[in-house]
Amino acid sequence: MLKTISFPTFLLLGTVAFPGIAASQAASAQQAAAQPDAPVVHRAPYSKFKEVYVDQGCRLLPDPAHRVPGNKKPRLHSDPVICHLESVLSSNHREETLAGNELRRSDISITEQTYVLQNITTEPAIFVVEEFVPHGWVVDSYPPPAEIVGPTALFRVHAQPGEIVRLHVGLRHTRPLSTKIVRTSPLAPPEPNAN
Repeated sequence: MLKTISFPTFLLLGTVAFPGIAASQAASAQQAAAQPDAPVVHRAPYSKFKEVYVDQGCRLLPDPAHRVPGNKKPRLHSDPVICHLESVLSSNHREETLAGNELRRSDISITEQTYVLQNITTEPAIFVVEEFVPHGWVVDSYPPPAEIVGPTALFRVHAQPGEIVRLHVGLRHTRPLSTKIVRTSPLAPPEPNAN
């Protein structure tokens, strides 16, 4: 005579007959119950280079992604091995151009300085130099800044481990003066006739 086994009894027999399967199923169920859904991790965009932020006085700045909370100003410090200035110069001169019989004049002010930057780490790094540009002034440098944010020009300089690099930054201000009318000199050659 054929014996009929109901569905729940078959499951019970399967568990008894194959204890390894039952144990692995139980362990999987316990792991799923013990581990809540993993939180989504929000990361900054990937950069393979370490960035070192420096202001125009060669003071080391904190990473903008890790600013001090609240209204506290971060403590800035200097390290002449990492950054120091050389060739800090300023000059003034007058530029004149002749257009027809008009003498156009401008007073020009120039400030310039050279940053000496050293990567003291064992990995490649990017120095981000923040140069304040006063109102009415323009950056007159090569290479030009990577970007300008408000009144701040940002220069990015790559440096290999132990490498010393220099960045020359110049600022220019032009103040136009009144135009003068130039009389023709009797010694000047006569202008050609349009006839």
